[in-house]
Amino acid sequence: MDSYAARRFGIVVLGALVAMSTIGCATKKMVRQDVDELNTKLTNENNTMNQKTSENAEEIKSVDARAESGIAKAQTTGENAAQQAAKADQDAQNANTLAQQGVDQATQVQQTVASLDNPQPVKTATVLFAFNKSTLNSDAKSQLDGLQQAVSGLKFYTVDVTGYTDKTGGLNYNLQLSRQRADAVVRYLTENDKIPLEKIHELGYGVDMPKDDNHTRAGRKENRRVEVTILAPQGQTAGGSADVSQPAQPSGTPR
Repeated sequence: MDSYAARRFGIVVLGALVAMSTIGCATKKMVRQDVDELNTKLTNENNTMNQKTSENAEEIKSVDARAESGIAKAQTTGENAAQQAAKADQDAQNANTLAQQGVDQATQVQQTVASLDNPQPVKTATVLFAFNKSTLNSDAKSQLDGLQQAVSGLKFYTVDVTGYTDKTGGLNYNLQLSRQRADAVVRYLTENDKIPLEKIHELGYGVDMPKDDNHTRAGRKENRRVEVTILAPQGQTAGGSADVSQPAQPSGTPR
């Protein structure tokens, strides 16, 4: 190869090397740009993802907070409902108790009214009188004083006073005498034993309802009497249960 050809070949080779070098530089630059763009894009994507992650975390926190608040509110509501239910149950029990008390009181009132309508004898006494007399002797007064002790513990009571005579004499006279004897007993009970007059029922029967045989002296003696009966509703006590006293024996001998 002559020198000219050699130089030409060298120039071509050199040009080729320069072209290759130029192309290599351009390629590296493009690669670098692509890498930079990719890094930028990745960075942006990472930033976006980080932002979304942060937003999601905040949203999750908010949801958790709302859920916890809702749970707490539900628990509070449930507790309040349980307390209100317990209070309602207690109120119902109290109402039932008051209702039962009302029923018991009504029953007691009915029983009291029934007992007032059906009084029972608490204590009785029989006071005897001399023939054709309506005055009280000491034994009779002692009998009546025992009645005052019997009513001292009673709130509701009545005193029945009924006078009688034997068969001797006229009917009208004996009826008047029986009332006089009842009057004497009532006067003593109100004046000496302080039993209110409104508590006493008085009546004279004369010769009616004899206690014994009017054909004998002993029988006529038993018929000249005033019977006193204290009546009170059941359940009341006056120093003991019902008592029937023995009749007083007045001094003197009736004919």
